[in-house]
Amino acid sequence: MARLATGTVRLARTQYHRGMTYFIAERCVAELHELPRQERDAHLAEMADVAAAIWRAFGPRKLNYEALGNTVPHLHWWLVPRHGDDPRPRRPIWEDLDFLQAQWTGGCVPDDPERERLRDALRGALQAEGAPVLQWYR
Repeated sequence: MARLATGTVRLARTQYHRGMTYFIAERCVAELHELPRQERDAHLAEMADVAAAIWRAFGPRKLNYEALGNTVPHLHWWLVPRHGDDPRPRRPIWEDLDFLQAQWTGGCVPDDPERERLRDALRGALQAEGAPVLQWYR
């Protein structure tokens, strides 16, 4: 939905955790430490801007940050808002079988109007946070 200098912001297709977003590195590296220091610092600052926007847009009680890369060896962050109605608020998302089933089967995919509401909320929050957006995508 938006391109920043060091990565792309993409609302996750599955919205089991409302507002779940990916921040995908522009440079193709598998590990954070492979980025040159200045680019790494900029990437982490932009990721924090995206996280702040998610917080602003969706009001979670907690925000989880994950950069696993076991399946897709390209640096990308899972920014997962954990809300008050979270069925397993103190457990990793990977221990929630309902979440895993939604990921594997394409469950919890919002309809088009709801997806647009989520995108609009995140767009507005990115702007309010002053995130350095270079390009917006539909």
